[in-house]
This record gives sequence, C-alpha cells and structure tokens, in this order.
Amino acid sequence: ADRKIINGFFKGSLLVSTPDILDPRFSRSVIYLISHNEKGAMGFIINKPIDDIQLSDIIEIENSNKNLAIQKKHTVFFGGPVEFKSGFLLHSTEYEIKNTSLKIDNNFCLTNDTKALSDIFEGNGPVSSLFMLGYAGWYPGQLEKEIMEDSWLVVNADPKLVFNKSHSQKYNLCLKLLGIENAYFSSDCGKA
Repeated sequence: ADRKIINGFFKGSLLVSTPDILDPRFSRSVIYLISHNEKGAMGFIINKPIDDIQLSDIIEIENSNKNLAIQKKHTVFFGGPVEFKSGFLLHSTEYEIKNTSLKIDNNFCLTNDTKALSDIFEGNGPVSSLFMLGYAGWYPGQLEKEIMEDSWLVVNADPKLVFNKSHSQKYNLCLKLLGIENAYFSSDCGKA
C-alpha cells in the first residue's frame, strides 16, 4: 500500500482499527491523523456520528439563519475521548480563517473557531467538512507500538473517503482499499 510515511510517521494518513481493538470507542473506527511525530500523535475518528446532536445544537445561530440551519442537517462526530467538549472542524483547503486554520496537507485543514460554523450555515464555509467533538491522542511511541501489535492498519487519506456522506461505509471502504474482505476480517488474521 502506498502510505504517507514521513520520517517513520503517518501524519495525514488514516488509521483503521483491527478486531484486536476491544475498546468500544475505537472498535471499527477510522481515524484521520492530523499529527504524528516523536512527541506523540493526534487524530479524529471520522466514522462515528453522535446521533442525538446536530451542529445547530452547538452554536448560537442568529434567528435569520435558524430555519436554514434546521433544514441543513450537519452531523456531529465523536472525534475521540480526549477533550470531548472541544469542537474541531476538519475541512477542505479552499476555506481558511487567517491565523486560525491549520493546513495539515494539500487536502485538509483544521479550524477550531465558531466563525467557521457560522460560515457553514450562511453558505460561506468550506466545500467539504466534518465537525468533531473530542479527539484521540497517543503519547510518544504509543501509536507506533499499537501499529506493530496489529491494532491499527494505515491507509492514505483520500478526501473523497474522509468527507464521504455515507459515514457507516467508511470502515468497509478502507478495508477494501487495503484488499481485505470485511467478512473474513477477524482478530486471528495474520497470526501464525
């Protein structure tokens, strides 16, 4: 597989959980890594919507935009267990807020500003985006160890997959990219 490996790190890649991960928060998860270096790693689960929260529930919307916001359903994702009350917007690069948006690579930016959410409701936001509450974090060396222990598989982060509206299919699409049939994917795979 053509993975983005920079100095042994996987920033800008997707992590795909294997059946060896028993923690329900990470089971069958796909995580976009926004950073991975000698200090640790940080990423967002991109395929676990929070069913009872919509983006319009999170931000104060002016009355003039309230009906538009209610009509436009914006899914909120469980980004991970760390700082669960903090919101993060992963989005395409044509949109940015000066001195606030962090460009991760040529396809993805991260913004942590309510102005971006207002812009989405006003029709001035990014073309593609995902809003997450919380993130997943690893201390130095932890993610590398988990990858070596077959807890995670790594695949390139294709924007079409990351921003795919069919959230429940992201896990299976990643497995397909890796050449794995979901029906045969078990914790016994690859063990001798």
